[in-house]
Amino acid sequence: MMPLVQWLGHTAVANAIHNSSWLFPFVEIFHLLSLGLLGGTVLLVDFRIFGWGLNSKEVPELSRDLRPWMLLSLTTVLVSGFLLFMSEAAKMYTNEAFRYKMLFLALALLFTFTVHRKVTASRQSSPAAEKLAALVSILLWTGVGLGGRAIGFV
Repeated sequence: MMPLVQWLGHTAVANAIHNSSWLFPFVEIFHLLSLGLLGGTVLLVDFRIFGWGLNSKEVPELSRDLRPWMLLSLTTVLVSGFLLFMSEAAKMYTNEAFRYKMLFLALALLFTFTVHRKVTASRQSSPAAEKLAALVSILLWTGVGLGGRAIGFV
């Protein structure tokens, strides 16, 4: 895996981002703003499941309405995150916090597009199952954010 990581870190795009005084922060701004939007869409649906706001909308309707925003922000997070990774690929590859972030991201994506999607698509799940899915969702996405925040300190 390390040869691929090293190759990514030496591409023209990676070098441009790494060597520019403004390009890395520019990409990171999009990454963080998109992460905030992604977190907001996730929290709105999960908080609604707990009955903490937006009670005028049913969970399936709210989830359906927010899905385009979630997918747009997720796409931007993934693309910008990959660009940021490329600019410091070897350093990130050996960073323990980055590895935890990627683990939480993989689990959060898998959970979001399987269990969570099924639970929020209809009102046929039990309230306990909905709340458990919301709690797991919040914990997984929080793990992604905390892992990302820890990267600079590890």
